Amino acid sequence: MSCRAVPVICVALCGVALVLGDYQLPASVKTCKKDSDDFSSCLRLAIQESWPAFVQGMPDFDLPALDPYYTDVYTNEYESGQLRGKMSASDVRTYGLAKSRFLSVKPEMSNDFFRLEIDVEIPKILIDGDYKAEGSLGAFKIGGKGFFNISMDDVRCTWDISGHVVDDRWVIEHFKLVPVIGGLKVWFSDLFNGNDEMNRAAMLFINEYWPVVYRGMLPKMMKSWDVYLTETTNRFFSKIPFSSIFP
Repeated sequence: MSCRAVPVICVALCGVALVLGDYQLPASVKTCKKDSDDFSSCLRLAIQESWPAFVQGMPDFDLPALDPYYTDVYTNEYESGQLRGKMSASDVRTYGLAKSRFLSVKPEMSNDFFRLEIDVEIPKILIDGDYKAEGSLGAFKIGGKGFFNISMDDVRCTWDISGHVVDDRWVIEHFKLVPVIGGLKVWFSDLFNGNDEMNRAAMLFINEYWPVVYRGMLPKMMKSWDVYLTETTNRFFSKIPFSSIFP
């Protein structure tokens, strides 16, 4: 599973407004006053309405198109129970992010500290690309390369984004991501260098016990997502006055 498939969705979620050229908010984008009684619901609607613009991509902020979202190369190591391995994926595309639906936004402001908790659901995500893997499953050696695809259903995520406001800029300190997947199915072409029987057995195992595999991978992925998203969103928010987004 690509660790950046789900986190890339929330790179844009924190920005309730699309900022162009001179970093002025366009008239078509709704802003939300942080002292208003409906601040939370206003933020949710603003993000939902702005989402199509983010899906198309924002080159000025180094934000590519999000559906499909392209990843050139990604490498991950995994170790849990009988399964150990290293996989590199390339030419990876993720589909389905355009269908994101934002359920709630919970803001919290305390002195110069600001926090957003955003809940989102995605009906279906499809990921495909090329891979190369090596490792072991119990006594069986894993080694092969080919094509893979992963489908995920009923994806629900919570983002916990927090940091201090310094000189009218929101400096993100943590971007914690907690995804919950309703269903997952994996297919890969050749994980055992031509041994079709072992390849089918491995797919049966992963598709049957994917919740265990996923739970084993999640803590490491969450740490990686925090670093990646904190850096990315800071590049975005460094160009935008906090008071322009949340007047």
